[in-house]
Amino acid sequence: MAYMCADSGNLMAIAQQVIQQQQQQHQRHHHHLPPPPMPQAPPPPHGQISAASLPYGGGAWPHAEHFFSDAFVGASAADAVFSDLAAGADFDSDGWMESLIEDAPVFADSDLDRLIFTTPPPPVPVPASAVAPVDAEAQPESAAPASLPQAAAATPVVCSSPNSLDASCSAPILRSLLACSHTVAADTELAAVELVKVRAAASDYGDPAERVAFYFADALARRLACGGGARPSTVMDARFASDEFTLCYKTLNDACPYSKFAHLTANQAILEATGAATKIHIVDFGIVQGIQWAALLQALATRPEGKPSLVRISGVPSPFLGPKPAASLAATSARLRDFAKLLGVDFEFVPLLRPMHELDRSDFLVEPDEAVAINFMLQLYHLLGDSDEPVQRVLRLAKSLNPSVVTLGEYEVSLNRAGFVDRFDNALCYYISVFESLDVAMARDSSDRVRVERCMFGERILRAVGPEEGAEMTDRMAGSREWQTLMEWCGFEPVRLSNYAMSQADLLLWNYDSKYKYSLVELPPAFLSLAWEKRPLLTVSAWR
Repeated sequence: MAYMCADSGNLMAIAQQVIQQQQQQHQRHHHHLPPPPMPQAPPPPHGQISAASLPYGGGAWPHAEHFFSDAFVGASAADAVFSDLAAGADFDSDGWMESLIEDAPVFADSDLDRLIFTTPPPPVPVPASAVAPVDAEAQPESAAPASLPQAAAATPVVCSSPNSLDASCSAPILRSLLACSHTVAADTELAAVELVKVRAAASDYGDPAERVAFYFADALARRLACGGGARPSTVMDARFASDEFTLCYKTLNDACPYSKFAHLTANQAILEATGAATKIHIVDFGIVQGIQWAALLQALATRPEGKPSLVRISGVPSPFLGPKPAASLAATSARLRDFAKLLGVDFEFVPLLRPMHELDRSDFLVEPDEAVAINFMLQLYHLLGDSDEPVQRVLRLAKSLNPSVVTLGEYEVSLNRAGFVDRFDNALCYYISVFESLDVAMARDSSDRVRVERCMFGERILRAVGPEEGAEMTDRMAGSREWQTLMEWCGFEPVRLSNYAMSQADLLLWNYDSKYKYSLVELPPAFLSLAWEKRPLLTVSAWR
C-alpha cells in the first residue's frame, strides 16, 4: 500500500487512515468482501519523497549486493512491469521485487545446508574427559542447563557496547556461550568442552537465544578448529548467490523495515540537499542493482520546479561483485536507463571499474554546474581495520568532489579494534536483538525464517567472530561515535536530518504491526537509528 503525507503535521491523520484500513481489511477477511478503491493522498511538497517510495536494493545486510540477479538482462518478466511502475503514482518497490523473483526456483529444505555450511567445520578436538552432550529438550526454558558452563554469578555478562541493554544477553544459553568465548584465550581445551555442551543446547529452530547461539557456536567451533587462523575457503553455488538471496532478501524486507529505512532516509537527504539543481551527479560507492535510485529518479521527475536536465550516476562496484563486475554493472545501467526513459528523465550511468584505491578525482568527471551527492550505504565498514588510512583515503576522495551531501549508512555496533572477547560480546548482544525482531515477524517453525537467518546472518557472524587471519573478508563494524570521529577528521560536518525525513521514517514503521518494538533513536550529533527495543541497530546520517 502507498501512504503519503504532505507534511509532518498530518502524520497522525495518515496513521489513523492506516489503522482504519487495516480494520476494514480484517473485517473483509472474515466476511469475504471485496476491497474498496485505494484512497489517493496528495503528492508530497517540494523536497520530499513520498513514504510510498520504500526501495529495497543495495542491502541492509551482507550479500545484499547479490539479492537481485542479473540473469534477467534483456527480455524478462521484469520488463513488463517497468511501464506500470513508471506510470503509477509512486514507485512500487514491492512490484519491482516481485517481478525479479517470480521465476526464481523453489528450494527444498534440504538445500539449506548448502547456504553457509557448504564445508562443515573440522571437528573441534575435545579431551576424553568431556561430558556427554546435554539433551536440550530436557532443559526447562526458564533455567540454564545444569551442565552448561556458567559465567560468574557475581559479574553479570553484558555487552560492552554503550548502546546495548544489560538484559540483552541474559539468557542462560547466551551467558554460557559468553563464558565459553572468554575461555578461548586462556584454555582452548576447556573451551572446546564447554562449546560441545552449548552446541547441544542450541537450535536453529528454537527461541531467539537458541538460534543466535547456534550460529555463534558454529563460528566459535570453526575458530577453534582452525586454531584462530584462516578459515577454509568455501565456494557458494552461483544459484544461491542470486536466486536464493533474492528470495531471502524479499522475505526479510517483508518482515523487517531495516533496508527500507536506510534507503528512504538517505534518498530524502539527497533530494533536499540537491534542491532545484538542474544537473545532479550521484556517486554511489558500492552500487549493485540500483533499486534505491529508481525511487529517487521518480521523486526528481515529479519536482514542482520540473525535471532535472540531467541525472548522472557514477557507480563504484561493491567488493561483493568480485573481480569482474562489468557485466553486473551493465545490467544495473540498463535497468535504470530504461526506467529513467519511461519517466522522461535524461539519465547517464558511468561504471568505474578500477579498484577503489586507484581512483582519483579525475575519474568522476564532475562538471562545474552539477550538484554532487555521494552515497556510502553499508560499504565503508569493509575498509575498517587496524589502520584508518583506507577509510580516510576514500573520504578524502569524496571531499575532493565538493559534494552537496554525503549520506552514510552503517550498522550500529562496535566490532573494530576490539579484542576477541569484547568483539564476541558486542556481536552477540547485537545479533540477539536482530533475531528477536525476526521472531516477532516470522513463525519459529518457518523454513523461510531459517533460510533468512542462515543466508543473511550466518555468514556475517562467521566473519565477525570466526577464523580471521588470512580470511578474505572480516566484519569490523563501527558505531556512530567512531564514524563521527572519522568523518570530522576528514573535514565533514554533520547535517541534521529534516523533521520530514524523521516523520517519514516514523510513517514507515506504521506499515509494521503495532506489537513490533521498533523505534527511532537520535544519537548525537545528527545520527538517526532504527532500533529494536531501544537498541540502535542501523544508523543513517548526512554530512557536508
